[in-house]
Amino acid sequence: MTSTIHHDEARNRFYTVIDGKECSVDYEIKKTAPRIIDIYRSFVHTDLRGRGIAESLLKAVGEYAAQNGFSIQPSCSYAVLYYRRHPDQASVLANGVDLENGGSCRLK
Repeated sequence: MTSTIHHDEARNRFYTVIDGKECSVDYEIKKTAPRIIDIYRSFVHTDLRGRGIAESLLKAVGEYAAQNGFSIQPSCSYAVLYYRRHPDQASVLANGVDLENGGSCRLK
């Protein structure tokens, strides 16, 4: 994927626009653990799937977390799958994350 990824901190969203369609990863910073980013939703338009867009977005979230002292709690099912597929990214995961039993995207 060669499109630019944007971070909208006010909306707690990483996103990119491809062919006029926004694809995104939404998160919240846990109130009980303020250094944890909970990735609760990812979305890529059906006709754009299979291009590695969600993967690129999640990689950007991980890089942001690592650079800013956050850990990640992947609640979204695709985020869980991403971290299963990319054990090299596991260092950014919060303590106690269970990649075998988790993940259900939700709307805020």
